[in-house]
Amino acid sequence: MFQILIRSIVFTLIIFSSAHANLGNLTNSDSNNSNIIKGKAALQEESWPTAINLFEKALAAQPDSADIHNFLGYAHRKSGDIDKALEHYEMALDINPDHKGTLEYLGEAYISLGNLELANAQLDRLKSLCATIPCEELNELEQALQRAAK
Repeated sequence: MFQILIRSIVFTLIIFSSAHANLGNLTNSDSNNSNIIKGKAALQEESWPTAINLFEKALAAQPDSADIHNFLGYAHRKSGDIDKALEHYEMALDINPDHKGTLEYLGEAYISLGNLELANAQLDRLKSLCATIPCEELNELEQALQRAAK
């Protein structure tokens, strides 16, 4: 009975996570910042202006957060402001050059710009970071590149 329950939970988590953006887990500092929690909810709802507003407020409290810059980049990219997205991705990578979420989203941004060479460069960086432990970001960017190649 316990194994059936565990399998059901795992299956539900897999289905739920595949339907939404890869937004990562809440860290302790995230869970203390209501703007981040609300911003992530706005991302899930695809309410880009709301998400941008909330993450800008969160960034005022945590200016050195690679995660917040990554979320802002994602929201700007999805809202159509690729230049602003690239700025935030660059700031996130300045803070944390190995930020897997940013590498994935930056690769996706390059795909949207038609620059598969730079997208593949982000994929290569993720491959080296995910060499010992598989990571979702690598799989997501690989799939995005496969779709772009069709």
